[in-house]
Amino acid sequence: MEELFVFIFGILIGVLSALIPGLHSNTVISIAKTLDVPFLPAFILAVFGSHLISSYIPSIFFGIPEQGSVLAVLPGQRMVRQGKGIAALKIVLFASILSLLISVSVFYPSLTLFPLIYSSIKSFIPHILILFSSILILRSKNLILSFLVFAVSGMLGYFSLNADLVDPFLPLFSGMFAISAILNYKKSKIPVQKDEKIEPNFIFYVLIGTLFGFFADLLPGVGSASQIATFISILFPINTVGYLATISSVSMSEAVFSFSTAASIDKSRMGATAMLSEQINIENNLLFVIALFLAAVAVSCLIIYFLRKKIGALSGIDFSHFNILIGAYLILISFLIDGWLGVLIISLGALLGWITIKLEVERTMMMGAVIIPTILLLFRIFF
Repeated sequence: MEELFVFIFGILIGVLSALIPGLHSNTVISIAKTLDVPFLPAFILAVFGSHLISSYIPSIFFGIPEQGSVLAVLPGQRMVRQGKGIAALKIVLFASILSLLISVSVFYPSLTLFPLIYSSIKSFIPHILILFSSILILRSKNLILSFLVFAVSGMLGYFSLNADLVDPFLPLFSGMFAISAILNYKKSKIPVQKDEKIEPNFIFYVLIGTLFGFFADLLPGVGSASQIATFISILFPINTVGYLATISSVSMSEAVFSFSTAASIDKSRMGATAMLSEQINIENNLLFVIALFLAAVAVSCLIIYFLRKKIGALSGIDFSHFNILIGAYLILISFLIDGWLGVLIISLGALLGWITIKLEVERTMMMGAVIIPTILLLFRIFF
């Protein structure tokens, strides 16, 4: 009974923490470890699953992303301005659940496939990342400016990731995507969000997203859902709805298969899974892990679905005033977690993001902040 209480408490904490900009599930789990929370594995799975789903709420309605949901800001905010924010939220929920079911259905075969695939591509990963980056830049509207933004963001990312910060991604992504959007904010009337029916015309993107999420843990540096979705958009034309379905399905698929890579090749790019590995042997507790994660996601989806109209009302907030509070909060939490160096990085990231928007360069180019440092690291390892 006590373990069930901890699990339910973890779900609620995961939902609430996802609504607080800059508070990642990894941070919540780290705090729980220091507080010696009982039945910690159940708590980790509850927070991981519920936070993963709930993190799309601030991305869609506030325009404030986490690392994995960075690109959800763009289509999400677009739909909010059309009065379709609740529909965007329902697409994310539906795509996530469908991707979860597909991923779980092929989970056990993946335990055999991952070791075979990883051993085959390991030495080619740096080249794959270079190819990915080249295609990303070449398909942009302005080749020179896009390359410059990609390169400068790469230098900023390299500096941030090697600065010995507690959470290098918090100031980096908050500056480039959230603060820069606030600086470029122009007040406009947001329509009332209608609870419209959604058509299941995005199933294809869920299938594609789930497939690519399968490989996400094998490609360090392009492991976030937003980066994988960007690569998918190069191969397939994606509309606004398709983008949301793709990002959420990649994110869910990657989370499920992170348990598989942890068990089969002893690697996981997801912090929650890595911390779970410190508490239990995932390979010997796969049924426990999958069942609790599935339950956490399902319960969170139900909570969000039944509260969707109240969540949709968040878009009616006067952002001209609210943005100031959000900006101040992000700077403050960056300072509290990463000190003055965090403030410097969030400031530089905000400047880069502001310039990127003004130059009308795609903001996906700023993902060079993670891709370039990873390429440099891998070349040092393999060559």
